[in-house]
Amino acid sequence: MVWDWNGTLKDDLGDMVLAMNVTLAALGSPPVDRATYQNLHCVPIRDFYARLLKRPLSDAEWALAEQTYLQHIRTRPVQLRAGAAALLGTLSRLGYRQSLLSLSPHDVLTAETQAAGVAGLFERVDGRRGTDSGKSRALADHLAHLPHPVEPRRVVVVGDTLDDASAAHAAGAHAVLFARGLQHPDILTSSGLPVASTLPAAVRTGLALLPSATAGRPVRQQPGPQRGRAPCQ
Repeated sequence: MVWDWNGTLKDDLGDMVLAMNVTLAALGSPPVDRATYQNLHCVPIRDFYARLLKRPLSDAEWALAEQTYLQHIRTRPVQLRAGAAALLGTLSRLGYRQSLLSLSPHDVLTAETQAAGVAGLFERVDGRRGTDSGKSRALADHLAHLPHPVEPRRVVVVGDTLDDASAAHAAGAHAVLFARGLQHPDILTSSGLPVASTLPAAVRTGLALLPSATAGRPVRQQPGPQRGRAPCQ
């Protein structure tokens, strides 16, 4: 199971809106509210800024945006989604292999997973090491470098955007979309792809998609509410 981080395991939409507004101020643009952020969200992130600014960014502006945004994000405590750590632990004890792939910069991602106490539950953690882009190539590289080979048809990608699903399908893997992340649930459900409103439900849905030889072990619902707001586009 390949997990996404921001908006999926990490409950950080509020932090991301705040960081975006700090960045927009540095670019001389007014702030946006959560609904606008959610409705315009897309990847690559540089294109997201272009949507918000209603114009392309120069290279100098993009460099400033990345620097400003990350400076703010690094000041925020890492908050996992309720029940996420327990769910990851349950899957690990049941023998499921898990890894983490994010478009967050690799150094930020590794620091955050360690701070959250879940780094040891993943057999590989990959963040963005190069240019801003989507996940398709990143997922192909991620799967190729797992310590133990795996057939893509036995892989489930759990993420919160259509880009996660596109990457999964390009690699020959399955995808389940989490409806409380960074992309609005109406956008996800209208795609016709599997969508779940809790992480345990996403796992159950994903395991049901796998070939029968790898499925069949139950995953229990974790106690406590699943927190998070319905997000963006």
